[in-house]
Amino acid sequence: MVKRVFWVALGASVGILAFTKASRTLRKFSPAGMADGAAAMPGAVGGAVRGFLDDVHYAAAEREMELYRVLGVDVRDIEGPRDH
Repeated sequence: MVKRVFWVALGASVGILAFTKASRTLRKFSPAGMADGAAAMPGAVGGAVRGFLDDVHYAAAEREMELYRVLGVDVRDIEGPRDH
């Protein structure tokens, strides 16, 4: 009986450790995890990646406004504050 409890406890522990390791690995390779990793990089590489991401966000917002203008959507309504 003690052997059985020991092996069940050991199996549960190994399963929990494997699940935790897999979750951390998946988090690291998710978009948010990669952005966190880029921000944590020391030196110029981290700054370059952060600058690139800022440029991409700026360009996307600029393009969105261009599309709104082409489609005839009143941009002032979109850019203004929204009541919740």
